[in-house]
Amino acid sequence: MRSIRTKFLALTVLSVIVSILAIGLTCIISIKVEEDNNARQQMILLCETKQQEVDAYLNSIEQSVATVSRLATDDLNGGDVDLDSHLALVERSFASIAGNTNGAMSYYYRIAPEISDTKQGFLYIRSGASGFTQEPLTDLSAYDADDVSRVGWYTIPKARGVSSWLEPYFNENLGVRMISYVAPIYRHGVFFGVIGMDFKYSTLVDQIRSIEIFDTGYAFLSDAEERIVYHPTQSRGTYIPSVIPELTRDRRGHQAPIVSYSYQGVRKRAASAELSNGMFLYITAPEAEINAGWMRLVSIIIEVTAGLLIACGVVTALIVGRITGPLRRLTEAALEVDAGNYDVELDYQGSDEVGILTGAFRQLTRHLKVYISDLNSRAYNDSLTSVRNKGAYGIYATKLQDRIDAPGEEPPEFAICMFDCNDLKGINDLYGHDKGDLYLKNACMLICKTFQHSPVFRMGGDEFAACLQRDDYRNREDLLRWFEARIEEIDAQAKEPWERVDIAKGVAVFDPARDKTVDDVLRRADEEMYRHKRSMKAEKETVRETSPV
Repeated sequence: MRSIRTKFLALTVLSVIVSILAIGLTCIISIKVEEDNNARQQMILLCETKQQEVDAYLNSIEQSVATVSRLATDDLNGGDVDLDSHLALVERSFASIAGNTNGAMSYYYRIAPEISDTKQGFLYIRSGASGFTQEPLTDLSAYDADDVSRVGWYTIPKARGVSSWLEPYFNENLGVRMISYVAPIYRHGVFFGVIGMDFKYSTLVDQIRSIEIFDTGYAFLSDAEERIVYHPTQSRGTYIPSVIPELTRDRRGHQAPIVSYSYQGVRKRAASAELSNGMFLYITAPEAEINAGWMRLVSIIIEVTAGLLIACGVVTALIVGRITGPLRRLTEAALEVDAGNYDVELDYQGSDEVGILTGAFRQLTRHLKVYISDLNSRAYNDSLTSVRNKGAYGIYATKLQDRIDAPGEEPPEFAICMFDCNDLKGINDLYGHDKGDLYLKNACMLICKTFQHSPVFRMGGDEFAACLQRDDYRNREDLLRWFEARIEEIDAQAKEPWERVDIAKGVAVFDPARDKTVDDVLRRADEEMYRHKRSMKAEKETVRETSPV
């Protein structure tokens, strides 16, 4: 059975633990959700920001080409056209615009062969820091129309009929990978040629490669067909769904702003956005790095929670100890009272319920001590002579027997002296019981006065026993002689029969060699007492026979 202190402590600590864990868990969940949302927004925001930066660059190229193409279109549709003048106008404008366009590698104006065999246009290629150098135009008739690497810059916008971004390709003529933006030119609705600008693929890649997020996050590009254009580790042309299976598009081609996926056994997240040239920008990072922030906060919360639990446990134990300490001492006192010790001390003086209970317990033990003392006196004292009765002798003999039976201890030294008051019945019959009581009291007083250091017991109506010990045991012979002398003095002074003292006695000394129990000693003392009694009776009869009538 657990104590109240244990139950109270367990209940309090459990309540504290549940409360702190509930608060801690709520904080952890809130932080996780908030930080997870923050990380999600951070990735989306970074992706959108980089999309805007890349689109701004792409748009600057689009704007440059659009400006030149409008100028050419307006000039062509304004009236009669002189091709030399027209080409000179476009060339001057294009040179100024291309020189201010970051990353521009080449610009060109190619008139359709069916418009003119002699006036074909112009092509300028950047030649280092000095600017652009005019180069010969590509012979369109020398290549198949499907040869994208050589004539795609011409055939694709012509086929599409609108300004177009060409997907990154390797230009066989220039021997470099590039990206082109080309606008078809029309005069009165008839295809007239193309105006375009190329820039190095590496210029775009450098912008993507510079994107960093968290510790090891990176960015990569794909084309509109979900084929990788640039990736730090994957090969160009790798199908995106094989890397991010969870990445799907809706019917309009839009992708989820952010997805979670596994890559080479690592859980990751990726944010995506579509660029103005039809490509897709992806920014990805491991979830472990994304979650690192809130995981650190969770770790701190767990440490703080553990510290609070320990602190609350200690404080609770101290408080519970102060509350239940008096109850524990009160319980111990009750056990002592139950064991027979009524002299317990309780020093708690509080004014609370425990203090009131402690005060009531102290008062109860005082009353109980008085009652028990009175009961003991009634139960173990002889009401007539005030010496101990036979029940008290039984208790005393049991304790004495325990000393005899105790292993390894010296046997106690003691003797038992039995006394029998002669002629009690005759005094009761002739003079009444009150006179018989006086006779017993006188006899008891003499026994107690003789053996002042030994317990005296009234064993029955006219029998007494004294357990001689210490000085009484050592001086027993002298004391017995004094006892006999005192009997003679009392008898000589007695005027009434009940004032006399006529006592038969018998003494037996405890002998460990022959006595196993206290009863063995008592029995021998009783036998001696009866021999003395018979001797006294025979002596009285002899005196009566020899006395004159």
